[in-house]
Amino acid sequence: MSALYRYLLTSVLLSQRYLPPTLIFLAAMAVGTTSDNGPLQSSYSFCVLAMLVCTTWLTVSIVNHEDPTQRKITLVMIGSSLRVLTMTVAVVITWCVPLLLIGLVYPIVTGKHVVTAGDLAVGAAAQLGAAMTGVAIGLLCSRLVIPRIGVAMLTAAAAILAVLLLRWISPIRPIMTVLSDEKTAGANAVPLTLLAVLSAILLAAAVLATKLLADRKE
Repeated sequence: MSALYRYLLTSVLLSQRYLPPTLIFLAAMAVGTTSDNGPLQSSYSFCVLAMLVCTTWLTVSIVNHEDPTQRKITLVMIGSSLRVLTMTVAVVITWCVPLLLIGLVYPIVTGKHVVTAGDLAVGAAAQLGAAMTGVAIGLLCSRLVIPRIGVAMLTAAAAILAVLLLRWISPIRPIMTVLSDEKTAGANAVPLTLLAVLSAILLAAAVLATKLLADRKE
């Protein structure tokens, strides 16, 4: 498993497909949180939005970076499509970690906020939940499920709008609502932790659904 992880991570780094979503995330941070003087949790609400969009894009790019022939070779060598998909998700999550750290620190460095350990914990839980939701959307919009890139892009955009506008469809809207309610970090810690756990369940379901749909095609 570790050898597969190293192979996929190295392959992704060499492909440089992570660069566009990463640069977009950095640009979003610069535009949306620079010189912000409001509550820190409200700044993290914008970070949640940026994380959702960029991790969706990042996931599609990383899952699609192997051409179909190379993917078949990888599947034959490993012998399990679930292991390959799980390790691919692990690579995506690995790249999300520095994005999460930037999302936590950048608003503090460039704005004027009262910072507490609780605020940082709440921000981390919220952005982690957004990252896992973005990965889930990206998996279901990747080549493994939707072969045509144009249709996949439209589907991903529609899915992002849906999770932002509809409260019941994903944890994203509730996460942003909690961050904007002006309550203390201590009061928001439990609901945001539960929403992050819900995001993890959603990601696990997306992995299984992607595996089943990809196996039918392959």
